Amino acid sequence: MAAIAAMTGYCATAQTGITKLDINIGSGSSYPIHITPFGSGVACYANNGIKGWEMHTTDGTTAPVMIGDLNPLAGSAIGQFFNRPAAVINSKLYFTGDNGSSGYELFKYNGTGSPSIIDIELGAGSSSPDDYMVLNNILYFRASTSIEGYELWSYDPNVTLPVRLTDIRPGIDSSVTGNIIAYKNKVYFTADIDGNNNELWVYDPVLQTTSMVVDLNGSGSSNPMHLTVINNKLYFSADDGSYGRELYNYDVTGNVITRLTDVAAGSFDGMPDIKAPLIVPFNNKIYFVGSNTSLEKQIYVYDEATGNATVAASTNGTNSSEPSWLTLYNNKIYFVANNSTTGIEMWSFDGVNTPVKAIELCTGIANSNPQQLTVVGDNLYFRAVDCGGAGIGDELFRFNYKEVSVTNIRFDGKATLFPNPASTTATLQLQLNKAESILVSITDMQGRIVYTTGMQSMPAGETNVALPTARLHAGIYNCSVTSSTGSKYYSTQLVVK
Repeated sequence: MAAIAAMTGYCATAQTGITKLDINIGSGSSYPIHITPFGSGVACYANNGIKGWEMHTTDGTTAPVMIGDLNPLAGSAIGQFFNRPAAVINSKLYFTGDNGSSGYELFKYNGTGSPSIIDIELGAGSSSPDDYMVLNNILYFRASTSIEGYELWSYDPNVTLPVRLTDIRPGIDSSVTGNIIAYKNKVYFTADIDGNNNELWVYDPVLQTTSMVVDLNGSGSSNPMHLTVINNKLYFSADDGSYGRELYNYDVTGNVITRLTDVAAGSFDGMPDIKAPLIVPFNNKIYFVGSNTSLEKQIYVYDEATGNATVAASTNGTNSSEPSWLTLYNNKIYFVANNSTTGIEMWSFDGVNTPVKAIELCTGIANSNPQQLTVVGDNLYFRAVDCGGAGIGDELFRFNYKEVSVTNIRFDGKATLFPNPASTTATLQLQLNKAESILVSITDMQGRIVYTTGMQSMPAGETNVALPTARLHAGIYNCSVTSSTGSKYYSTQLVVK
């Protein structure tokens, strides 16, 4: 296997379900950054040990390929300091790069041939675009020019040139700091109007207007982060100057912003100030990374029905587990966390039971330190340290739960799904030989949960579970039955017509 890896850069690891997509063959690190879904796989910047950081693509089954040596003279075409510098529109990859003569600018890759430049700051200067977000097939991002600083821009692939949309802070000072997201067909982002007032703003593409949503911190900065759309509301963390950084939501229907938590009482920060994803919806509740007054960070759950936030999961007892990169995958929350005996590894949490270590690439207390968790279909891509493969270093990995060995996992019963295809409703008939706790879930082809029963105690004998397919769009979905221990008993495709 090592010989194959040396030739192709693609090998299966000792842990089932995991494939290392080696870019810097040997003992060096490619350290892939900014992993972005592209086609059936991903795109990422990585260093193959010779060309510096350049854009690579892979379908997950073959070795990553550099799509072009954008900056052959100076080395790297990208820096690590950018935030979300890649996006996809109509199967075309848009990304930030430096070709050595135009500075950091916007590039487009059609899937074949060489990337082409879309130059914003003409000449050798850099516009340094990043924080890409797509709404209605238009690319929104922040960029700077030598006379305007960072503002909100857009690029319509059907139009020749990018357009600057805002001038919140006139002159060379920057206003738009990032966190760009689409919500209710508008563009929300964080911006600073005077150098000390970083707040939540909105741009309306129809009216072409820009306004501050709310000033949460008066003369200071609330600095909204972790913007996430859940159940028609915009969730984020912010600091209002009195309660520290806590969880908020914004309901555009009533134009109401609400502080939901006070995890760390008083002015202590109840949420960390880091860029990794920290908020996810799961089982009709909001899970987030919280921090108490002793700075112990755990996964918390906020229940909208009760208005309460409590610790939901820890991988390190009462000590801080430092969770981050909360990601929905395989009907669970996957995340990165610390444990005093196993180091920083990847874990999964089903919302009920104690978190389970999902992936451990470095045994013992050594850290594989997974980062940049990215879901594409049944695959979970991430960067991590390989402690035991052909080379030791940070590389790109792919995990597929369907490829995990199911030896010794036995379903004490049977399951039947009918009708299939379905329209208004479908029934999953379970025949259990003993009482068990079972979770039934439906996910779309991007791995997003569209329906779940939650973990339920089911008796021995026949139980019919009605699946509300009428609320689903026509298409192909995955229907699965999972036990309370995380074992996947049954999985099949459900076609909705």
